[in-house]
Amino acid sequence: SILIAIMAMFIALLLVKLFLPLLNHLCDHQLEVTIFNQPLLFLYILSGTLLLGLLSGIYPALYLSSFNPVKVLKGFSIKGSGKSFSRNTLVVGQFACAAFLIITTIFVIQQLNFMRTKDAGFNKDQVLIISGAYRGYAKLKTALEQSPLVKGVTGSSQSLGNNLHQTGFMFKGNGPLRELITSHIQVDCDFVSLYQIKLIAGKNFTKEGNNKEYMINESMAKELLKDEPKTKYESLIGKNYWYGEDSSGTIVGITSDFNFNSLHTKVETLTLVNQSNYGFHDVSVKIDGGRAKEAITEIESIYKNNISTYPFSYVFLDEHFEQLYRNDDKVSKVVGMLGVLAILIACLGLVGLASYSTQTRIKEIGVRKVLGASVGNITQLLSKDFLKPVVLANLIAWPLAWYAITLWLQNYAYHITISLWVFVVAGVSSLLIALLSVSSQTIKAAIANPVKSLRTE
Repeated sequence: SILIAIMAMFIALLLVKLFLPLLNHLCDHQLEVTIFNQPLLFLYILSGTLLLGLLSGIYPALYLSSFNPVKVLKGFSIKGSGKSFSRNTLVVGQFACAAFLIITTIFVIQQLNFMRTKDAGFNKDQVLIISGAYRGYAKLKTALEQSPLVKGVTGSSQSLGNNLHQTGFMFKGNGPLRELITSHIQVDCDFVSLYQIKLIAGKNFTKEGNNKEYMINESMAKELLKDEPKTKYESLIGKNYWYGEDSSGTIVGITSDFNFNSLHTKVETLTLVNQSNYGFHDVSVKIDGGRAKEAITEIESIYKNNISTYPFSYVFLDEHFEQLYRNDDKVSKVVGMLGVLAILIACLGLVGLASYSTQTRIKEIGVRKVLGASVGNITQLLSKDFLKPVVLANLIAWPLAWYAITLWLQNYAYHITISLWVFVVAGVSSLLIALLSVSSQTIKAAIANPVKSLRTE
């Protein structure tokens, strides 16, 4: 047992060396195998391997040493139970882990697809974000708008997906002066139209409204009207609203709520500030998607001709949002790999149990065949005993997976609902996998010549 464990250790180290590049790619890390350069670490692994081999060999050693030598030497058959509690417990545990990982993998993939396809409330397709225009923004925007490959240009103090900045605003409606803390973005007059953000009340910004016009989202409108729940949003249009020392601003429009951050967070209150004459950090350029390469080349040329302070750099906005879900994507891939490994290990355990069980019942199978049992009857008889622990494993895995997924989904303000069909699919999949795993052993036993199994009786 210890010798097998040591052999397995060296095979495992070889597999680690082979698959580490794949793991580094999935996790975006640069892990290295340094076991042989660190004697203490290698000693820990070797000690763990020896302990594993010792624990694996203790049970059969104690079991074999408990036999009565007189009975063994007289030819009495000493056999363990084909339905050993310890063996079945291990198989149940292995398949419970496999079913758990199958279920969680499906839900993780569903959540990721949900986040990628959910309507964010604005159009981010074919939008390039260029950083570093600042005071040259007005000149750059004018030059870009003259290109036939550019469909629109707008500026903002920060790009969507990064809106963590909050500040204090003042609101003077029909009641007393109110002070509020809210997320905000300084934008130019074309921001709402370029991103196709829906207006539910009021109008868009004007070029003349620099630093005097404000738009709020629906969440902010609800906050301002929380003491007047029956009042319509239109009543907020024209009300005094400002931040800093400027007291001349008014609300000109109300937008629908849109996910200006990732779906991990709930849509919060937001204020858009019209600062059309401002030097923006981020420039959003909507391009012709069918000529993307050509458009990027032309945009770079225009940028360099108008901005010399900062080098040209850009990112597609949809790729930027993909980065927000990068860690979730890693989780899904790693959980999927663990699921495959768990299924493989569970199948190996089940094949071993099937091999042992069929050997202990070889004479029973021979008698049944002599009495007329068909190959199908015997295969069914043997297979159903192995499917019982798999069913039990699913009954254990389902509530654990439901609890784990419920906790994980709490990390997202917007998430999928837990569907029963996923558990059913996992259960059926594990049953089919188990059936395929033991089929080679059960069919082999069923088609064996009964004369060979009974000739010693």
